[in-house]
Amino acid sequence: MTDARVDLRLDRPAAGPAAVSQARTGPWPAKLLLFTLAVPFFFPVGPLFLTADRFLLLLLFLPCMKIWLSGGAGRIILPDIALILFCLWTVLSMVVVDGASSVVEASGINTVETLGAYLVGRCFVRSAADFRSVARFLVLMILAMLPFALHETLTGQNYLLSVANKVWPSYADVPKEPRWGLDRVALTFYHPILFGVFCGSGFAICYFVLGYDRPRIIRIAQTALVALVATLSLSSGPLTALVSQASLIAWDSALHRFRKRWTVLLCGVGTLWISLEIAANRSVPELFLTYFAFNPSTAYNRIRIWEFGVLSIQQHPLFGIGLSGDWVRPWWMGDSMDMFWIVSAVRHGLPAGLLMHLAFMSMVILVALKPRLGDRDASYRLGFLVCMTGFYLAGWTVHYWKVIYVLFMLLLGSGAWLLGASDTQKSEETDSAPREAGTRSRRTWSRDTEDYAQRHPKYTRSENSSQRRKT
Repeated sequence: MTDARVDLRLDRPAAGPAAVSQARTGPWPAKLLLFTLAVPFFFPVGPLFLTADRFLLLLLFLPCMKIWLSGGAGRIILPDIALILFCLWTVLSMVVVDGASSVVEASGINTVETLGAYLVGRCFVRSAADFRSVARFLVLMILAMLPFALHETLTGQNYLLSVANKVWPSYADVPKEPRWGLDRVALTFYHPILFGVFCGSGFAICYFVLGYDRPRIIRIAQTALVALVATLSLSSGPLTALVSQASLIAWDSALHRFRKRWTVLLCGVGTLWISLEIAANRSVPELFLTYFAFNPSTAYNRIRIWEFGVLSIQQHPLFGIGLSGDWVRPWWMGDSMDMFWIVSAVRHGLPAGLLMHLAFMSMVILVALKPRLGDRDASYRLGFLVCMTGFYLAGWTVHYWKVIYVLFMLLLGSGAWLLGASDTQKSEETDSAPREAGTRSRRTWSRDTEDYAQRHPKYTRSENSSQRRKT
């Protein structure tokens, strides 16, 4: 009976022992993957360059596939199919452009980091309790970084990374340009952008998930601390994610009694977009890239990345430029393409870019349109959606690579449990119905016995006397 009750947490009853094993495991693999993202150690294994998160993903990939195929992660949904097709298309494009002999390592790592990280979230975050547990672990990691981040931004010394390099080969401390008189914080991450995106991902989750049903002052204080840690990266991409998430939180707080507030917001954004396209002398993407940058040169460079990235996609629409190719650009531009949402299309062709967008958008839309959620699950859903909004907007100003790409895929997959949340609640109510019925029948029997005793006192006394004589 206990195992059946646990299985009801899934979108549909799970078949086979894999689902039961997953249900008993809990979300610890997802939390362990989060921890490895902050571990700077790397392990050269022959031609492979394995970081801690890649090593863990290699261990978890086949178990996750087994759980997913056996139904332990719920029903198959559109984002699952889109990401599988994305991985297959990237392998095909690498074979066509770079040759089959040179893509085994790259295609394997890409598949493990994309589909593997996504399936860890899909398979091991299967309930509101799992989601809250992972959110709490993420926020605790971010808050634990605060004193070290303050030390680095004030002194310019990366204490954690220097200690890590004494223990095991780790990342080098990359040179960083100071901003606002402060050093840009990276800690154990390869670059300040990665640090900022990692910490900023916990902003809305902290407010809507950990802050649910908490005193308002505690809710705001812990969210503000997360924002402080993320801000110390002093990078426009993470700050873009923070500003967008804070704006949506403010909108929800101001109009939380108005049920159509999100419809009004979407209509307002659409109207503003059309108005700017008509009235402004620049396109809306150019305006966005201009105002979400630290300086004009950064904004100009991102506009050029957009223009020449689109030109490269037009010249290589089907399979892209591959891993060894070079995208079209002027000689004075660097080779870094700080725009996640077009990188896949540039490298592997337009189908790859569209499939990545399909996976993201379909998950967001499916979760957003999920009906009949309770107050707690609705708040958790809002935290997930606002977090994904931050990722989407920041993805037009930075590229997600290394551990942040894994984090993005993990969090994207961890929101799929919401698609079965109402079914879970109904199942739990159905499961508890026989126990409640039994309790009601016992109470009814007791009341009937008392009524009988009051109506027939002499029979009751004689029965009690006979029972005492037998005793």
